[in-house]
Amino acid sequence: MSERPLHEYSMRVLDRPAPGVSVTRSPDGIVYLQSTHAYQPGRASLIEYLEHAVSIRPDVTFIAQRGGDGEWQRLTYAKAWRDSAAIATWLIRKGLGPQSAPLMILSGNSLAHALLMLGALRAGVAVVPVSPTYSVTQDFGRLVYALDLIQPALVFAQDAVRYADALSHAAASGRIVITEASFPELLRDIDEEAITKRRAAITHATAAKILLTSGSTGRPKGVINTHGNLVAGMQMVRMVTEPFSMDRVYTILCWLPWHHTFGGNSQFNSVLAMAGTLYIDDGRPLPGCFAPTIANLREISPTGFVSVPAAFGMLADALEGDTNLRAAFFKNLRWLNYGGALLPQVLWDRMQRLAVHELGELVPFGTGWGMTETTATGVAVYWNTRRTGLVGLPQPGAILKLVPSADRLELRIKGPHVLPAYLRDEALNQSAFDEEGFFRTGDATRWVDADKPIEGLEFAGRMAEDFKLESGTWVQGSIMRRDLVAALQPYVLDAVICAPHRPWLGAMLWLTVAYSDAVRDVIAKKLVAFNAERKGSANVIARAMILAEPPSAALGEITDKRSINQRFVLENRAADVARLYDDAPSASIIVATSPAMPEQQP
Repeated sequence: MSERPLHEYSMRVLDRPAPGVSVTRSPDGIVYLQSTHAYQPGRASLIEYLEHAVSIRPDVTFIAQRGGDGEWQRLTYAKAWRDSAAIATWLIRKGLGPQSAPLMILSGNSLAHALLMLGALRAGVAVVPVSPTYSVTQDFGRLVYALDLIQPALVFAQDAVRYADALSHAAASGRIVITEASFPELLRDIDEEAITKRRAAITHATAAKILLTSGSTGRPKGVINTHGNLVAGMQMVRMVTEPFSMDRVYTILCWLPWHHTFGGNSQFNSVLAMAGTLYIDDGRPLPGCFAPTIANLREISPTGFVSVPAAFGMLADALEGDTNLRAAFFKNLRWLNYGGALLPQVLWDRMQRLAVHELGELVPFGTGWGMTETTATGVAVYWNTRRTGLVGLPQPGAILKLVPSADRLELRIKGPHVLPAYLRDEALNQSAFDEEGFFRTGDATRWVDADKPIEGLEFAGRMAEDFKLESGTWVQGSIMRRDLVAALQPYVLDAVICAPHRPWLGAMLWLTVAYSDAVRDVIAKKLVAFNAERKGSANVIARAMILAEPPSAALGEITDKRSINQRFVLENRAADVARLYDDAPSASIIVATSPAMPEQQP
């Protein structure tokens, strides 16, 4: 591959608006940001986007999934329209609608899941997709909690055998419990008159989804997303991305779960709005689980690829060693996008080096910021940039409020995409919004260049992940973790920074490669180099431990978007933390030494 510096190559220019931002500063230091691009409302609901897609691309695949025989099963837009109408009819006849209790889905992404979700939207029934980890477990505590919070009228799980125990927990007087075996009944009849009447009763304020947060700072919260929230969030994205083209079918391969806002709102809804095609990926960006993704990419040449940062290291490994795969991947590719965590610059560089080799130019590599509470969006990097770590600028329709907090700016937001309220938690609703109605996100930002707001904002940590050392020194945990993982590339998949109320910082690491003494030695050297460039107890890692056991989804250590829940890892692995801080560390502990830390003693 060419060794010319990446900055010598041009980047593909897409048909997108130039970045624009309006800045208003108050006397007390608060800054308000808005896009200079005026928000333009799109269609009234996702139902209208589906109807429009049917009118222009009835026979195009909307969603595809591998069947038991390994072949792609396809749901066209015409069939999605017909079958979702039948499901809406069935739901209406069962007495479900805008005023009823919700519909809960326990199983993962599938054609049946998609149809049930679309049918519920057309019937005005709020849908609650729940992580399968709540149901495929020995401990049903999280499922029982979710059932108590949501109080659904109907519960669906696709596989009656796999979810038998969960469905038993879900069964209650007056509650409907169904599986895929029920679908012949659900798809039998269509009552157009009833559907038309119900559609007229659905407004922007009607609840469309209730999504459960990951629970990283407490018990999961029920986030209400209205029909208006969903279309506003999608329209805000569409206004800063390439416009629809009849000459090109927007195509993605995506594993991101639909019970999470990144997959269920950002990706699913965007494909629908673009009348595109979504291939459900059966791979995962975890060691030993990524091979199905690579196999799928040998058949599918996507127009865009979006995932969490961990996926790009694994993808680069595969592309660098396989010319046929590389040609297939870049054949139709127009953009890359990452979210859910911060992308190390080294991974951006590796993917761009591959793009240059195959295309002769760099590929737009975007990102953004969003939460479950903001329908996955609000801030985005929608212009070409050559660095990572940005969250971007506000999208049309969003207003940002940046409140000074020490050396950072606390991010608050307002717009048509922001939740109206949490479910059954009035105390939380009172504290979630400030006196001006801005939602308190709990995230922090900094200016890339305070004198040039157009350069955008960069992520400055999740404030809930900050903690104090024994000395009282504050540690910005999420930023420390980002920097450490980047410094230990390509060997480290993720890390947990340890630990509150300790005299110094340690780290627990998960590897991208098999453990060996040679790998340990390389990591030790990289850790010394990392520390040598930093100062202060809150910015250096004194010791590190390589973990053999991967993060456990069942124990809540890893979320469904594959981000690490720091709190749960520290709680579940208290014995490992104790070993890390033992006065006489074992030989397996990496003890870092550098000019920045001459003693390295607790």
